[in-house]
Amino acid sequence: PKMEARLLQALSVNPNDRVLEIGTGSGYLTALLAKMANNVDSVDIFEDLVTAAKAKLKALGISNVSLEVGDAAQGWNRQTEYDVIVITGSLSVLPEHIKQQIDEGGCILAVVGEGPVMQAQLINHVSAAEWYTEVLFETWLPPLINAPRSKRFCL
Repeated sequence: PKMEARLLQALSVNPNDRVLEIGTGSGYLTALLAKMANNVDSVDIFEDLVTAAKAKLKALGISNVSLEVGDAAQGWNRQTEYDVIVITGSLSVLPEHIKQQIDEGGCILAVVGEGPVMQAQLINHVSAAEWYTEVLFETWLPPLINAPRSKRFCL
């Protein structure tokens, strides 16, 4: 819960925000995001995690969440842009597909890097051609399944 609290504090989710969460997991962070945002679309590659999260959110009376089973490592193919995207597994590099899904003025929260050197980053979409990345802290997370890998340098 401590890491989630630090991440949510950095995000500053607004009551009108549309949020995409990539990696539902237990649904804990999903529930916290739902209490802060207008609506949350959350996707996980594991059907059993989505099923369990649905039951937990229903028991909590949270109704502004859409949970789906799927692989969103390359982005979530919806015809919508989001104000906030939260990625709960690490990425060696942030895919352009995901960046294209964020509204101008929005932000992406991701852990980027390759173990053991990873950083929690807040990536802000300032304008059509401008992005600003703020490094929040160093951490480690398991990689997002099927996430693109950065090219390795070999001699």
